[in-house]
Amino acid sequence: MSFQLWLALRMLWAKKSRLFRLSTMISLSGLTIGVAILTVSMAVVSGFETTLQRSVADVTGHVQLLVKGANHPSAAELEARVRTLEPSLIGITAFALIEGVLAHQGKLSGVIVQGFDPATVDDVLNLKKRIIEGELKFPALENEIPAVIGVGLSKNMALKIGDTFRVVIPLKNDMDPTKFRRKVSVLKVQGILDLGKHDYNQRMILTPLAAVQQMAEIDGGRFNGVLLKFEDINQAREISTRLSFTLGSGFGVRDWRETNENLFEAVQIEKVVIFFVILIIIFAAAFNVASSLYINVVKRYPEIGLLKSLGLSQRQMMNVFSIQGIVIGAVGLVLGILLGLLLCALFSWFELSLGLVSGEIYKIDRIDLDLRIFDVLSIAVATLLISYLATLAPALRGSKLSPIEGLRHE
Repeated sequence: MSFQLWLALRMLWAKKSRLFRLSTMISLSGLTIGVAILTVSMAVVSGFETTLQRSVADVTGHVQLLVKGANHPSAAELEARVRTLEPSLIGITAFALIEGVLAHQGKLSGVIVQGFDPATVDDVLNLKKRIIEGELKFPALENEIPAVIGVGLSKNMALKIGDTFRVVIPLKNDMDPTKFRRKVSVLKVQGILDLGKHDYNQRMILTPLAAVQQMAEIDGGRFNGVLLKFEDINQAREISTRLSFTLGSGFGVRDWRETNENLFEAVQIEKVVIFFVILIIIFAAAFNVASSLYINVVKRYPEIGLLKSLGLSQRQMMNVFSIQGIVIGAVGLVLGILLGLLLCALFSWFELSLGLVSGEIYKIDRIDLDLRIFDVLSIAVATLLISYLATLAPALRGSKLSPIEGLRHE
């Protein structure tokens, strides 16, 4: 096999070879561009999935455990129960969530105020690394409630560090259950977050848990539930299923993926579709290379006849031309991946400079490109397999040439 490889490369790079003339270079360029486009497409789709996953998990944890029953356990009791059931638990933090209306300088915006326990929030959520201005601290203030807001909300409402704003919370009217009464709370901006997800950035306000309990007049230190973080985020679906079955109807359990199930499913489907659609470009380019290889076989009739007369079998001759096709495919593959990496870098630069991703449409404001090893291997295997299949016809034609027929063309 080593001799066949040497012979294939020797014939490929010989001065008389027509493989690297203009027509073949154009075909090779098509193969390179096809691989590059496929590389960028896989990086974008995988990056979209990874960015969305990271954004959701950083803000909501791996699993949300909602308390629905009348018996309201403490966070410590819930942690003990969950840790007994799932020893892989890393952290737990209690949270409370209310909806309201933000009012500032004549502007109104619907918001979600989410309170966390400052002592345990860092064990579950990765909020500190998402701070773009200010800090994630909640100092005790005399007349205001410390708050951290999303970057979109900051821009829309013209809020900056140190500004105060009001949030109106609708509360039930004890005198008339059919009506609501409003409660106004004053909050002060301590920090601005880029939460990664467009909806979060536009509506999210984070405060201490005690502040939300005060704003919503929640008695007895009650909260909506706890956020859980485990060792492996990919096991969150299985863990949430087990917790739901074990804890019973008094609790609601959902994992990070469930909140955006349709979107994640669509990404998986689109990734497969995009892969096979763009693979057509590689098909076309590979068969253009095969046509150039076929012409080369015809031009090399005398050399093939001489090699056959020296004892090369039909199978060995076929291997020689097949190796040539695979080598050309490998060259196109390497060049395509390198070009794809360059295009990925350009995409990231344009994304940061021009904001190519619309958060209102794609739910996230940017995409952190993610070129996975599995995607690269899939591209490599598909490209080399197509290159091999495309060269079977010219390889078969060259291998079937008889020595006499080849020497007749001398």
